[in-house]
Amino acid sequence: MKKRYFLSPLFLFFLFKQIQTTNANKKMNQLNSSFKIADLIAKRLNGKLSLEEGHFLDEWKYENKENLDLYHKLSKNPETNYFKNEEQLEEVKKEEIWHKINTNLQEKKTRRIRTEFLKYAASIIVIGISTFFLINSIPEKPTNRIAHISPGKNQALLMRDKGETIILDEFVKLKEDGLEINNTEGHLVYKNDNKTSTQEKITYNSIIIPKGGEYNLTLSDGTKIWLNSNSKLRYPTKFSGKERLVELEGEAFFDVSKNKDFPFVVKMNDFQIKVLGTSFNVNAYNDEKEIITTLVEGRVEVKDQLRNQKETLLPNEQFCINKHNGDFKKTHVDTEIYTAWKNGRLVFQNERLEDIMIRLSRWYNVEVFFLNNESKNLRFTGDLTRYEDFNNVLEMIGFTNKVKFSIKNRSVLIEKLN
Repeated sequence: MKKRYFLSPLFLFFLFKQIQTTNANKKMNQLNSSFKIADLIAKRLNGKLSLEEGHFLDEWKYENKENLDLYHKLSKNPETNYFKNEEQLEEVKKEEIWHKINTNLQEKKTRRIRTEFLKYAASIIVIGISTFFLINSIPEKPTNRIAHISPGKNQALLMRDKGETIILDEFVKLKEDGLEINNTEGHLVYKNDNKTSTQEKITYNSIIIPKGGEYNLTLSDGTKIWLNSNSKLRYPTKFSGKERLVELEGEAFFDVSKNKDFPFVVKMNDFQIKVLGTSFNVNAYNDEKEIITTLVEGRVEVKDQLRNQKETLLPNEQFCINKHNGDFKKTHVDTEIYTAWKNGRLVFQNERLEDIMIRLSRWYNVEVFFLNNESKNLRFTGDLTRYEDFNNVLEMIGFTNKVKFSIKNRSVLIEKLN
């Protein structure tokens, strides 16, 4: 069930404050827009956003990186940050609050609006609304808080057949023989232009996702692919022959376009998955000993070509095979746990800390070091947003008082507490 938030007018004003303050150097006519964005974010949190309002909010969100970062910050659980900041102000005198507000306001009209609002509010409301400004204006005292590390984002590298390399950090529009290739908002699309192809040779592209990245891809046959951090996919720009063959390193979720006469094959060195049309997740990182296939719907055939063994999977089944000795097991699982990453969530259920940290290291682009082996086998369960600040993720694990984390640059040191 989707979590609902009760957002009072006071809290809605707090959302507006953060949006408007982020653009404090802009003109007064942007105040109305800031109020509107705050209202739309509140509606989205409560599941009351209309389709038209959703389009408007998404346009604002992707207008620039500053808006996108702010949107993620406010959408996680804004009330948590709000009340945490409020607690930090309990010791601050009201006279200091008024002084900070007056000295930080940059525009006279904006000052008058805030003053009129605060003039008739109760003292606790004064403290609450002032939170954002005070936290950012009062010098921070040195603490032992973990250094800030941001989550991953949409980023990828496209390598074309002739050696051309394109960084997919901005809009790209390409034309190839019988194809249009473009990308928007972290999604690369290959689309047939309905023209007759004059090229007989198959051309291949590769998309590479670095640590701390993710990207979506739609192939020329309509197959949709979600690619996780530290992954690579090699694929033909147009399919021909008896099968649709792609090669994977890393993790991807496939929603394969149905074609009973044209099987879709995912190849991972000596292993392959063969389907006609289905949805499934594959975890096949080179630095892990197992290849894990999780079937959401349809039917797939997993084959170990080196040992000439194969297995058929049905929905909600998972197949794990050891790359070194061929040992395998098939189990019935909750597929949501293994596919949640593509929907912006990090889910782990009774999972070893070492395995959790491997996943986190790819997404947050950090190096992990265990100071003792005992901590590797501690088990944890959790479900949080994939765009959570790294500090919050480690704090959640640290609440168990089982382990201690320390960070230097992008290295995470972990030790078991007695």
